[in-house]
Amino acid sequence: MKKSIILFFVILFLFHSYQVIHAQEMKSYSKLAEMKDALDRSNVTVKNWSLYTKGSIGFTEDVNGYRQQVALLKNAAQGFKWSRMKSNEHFKITGVRFSASGHVKERITLVAYPQKGKLATYLVYAAKGKGWNENVVLPFIRTYHDRVATYFEGKSSTFSCISGIHNGTMNFGLYKQALEIMTTFSAVPVEQLKEETFVSISAYTKQWDEKINTAHKAMNLQIAIRNQGMGGQTAVTIGTPIITSEY
Repeated sequence: MKKSIILFFVILFLFHSYQVIHAQEMKSYSKLAEMKDALDRSNVTVKNWSLYTKGSIGFTEDVNGYRQQVALLKNAAQGFKWSRMKSNEHFKITGVRFSASGHVKERITLVAYPQKGKLATYLVYAAKGKGWNENVVLPFIRTYHDRVATYFEGKSSTFSCISGIHNGTMNFGLYKQALEIMTTFSAVPVEQLKEETFVSISAYTKQWDEKINTAHKAMNLQIAIRNQGMGGQTAVTIGTPIITSEY
C-alpha cells in the first residue's frame, strides 16, 4: 500500500513537471511567433531568432569545486565541443553545438567568480536559429526547455529575441515604425532613444507575464531599428523582456 502511494506521488510530480515545462515551451514559442508576426506586418524578413537562459548555480569552495561542476555539466550536455577553461579574475568554459541541419547553434557557458571567500557560479545557455521555419523552431523550443530543466537546478530567466531585414524604404521614419510595431503588442513606451539612424524603444505589454524593473517602470518588450545608410538595409530587432547582446 505504501509503495502504491509513493508511486502515485512520483507520477503526480512527473506529470506536474511535464505540465510546467510544456507551458514554458508554449510561452517561448508564442512570444517568438508574435514577434515574427509583427515583423511580417512591417514587411521585414526574419534573419534569425534566439533564446537565452541565465541562472545562478550557487557557490563552490574553490577551483576544484568548479572543475567538478564543469565535469557534471559536460556529462549532462552531451555533444558539445568545449573550449579550454579560461582563468584570470574568474573562471569560464564554453561549449558549442550545431544542429544536424546546421540551422541552430547552441552555446553553454559556466562562469565562476570570487565572492565572499568562495566562488559564485552561474550558467548561460543560448540558442540561435537561422531564418524562420515552424517545423524547425517549435520542435527545437521543446528540446531547449527540456535541456533548461536538465542544466538549471534553481531559478532561471529566459529571454526571446528575433531579428530581420527590410530591404526597401520603410513607409514611416524609424521612430514611427518602432511605434507601429509596439502597438501590435498593445504596449506602452517606458524609455526611448532616438538618433538619426538608430531608434530603441523599451515598453510594457500586459500580454506577457514576465517583466523587469527599470529606474522608471516595469518593462518586458524592446524594439530596435537601425538604418544601414543610403540605399542600405534596415535592421529590426524585437526582444522580451530585453534585447540580449551577450549572445
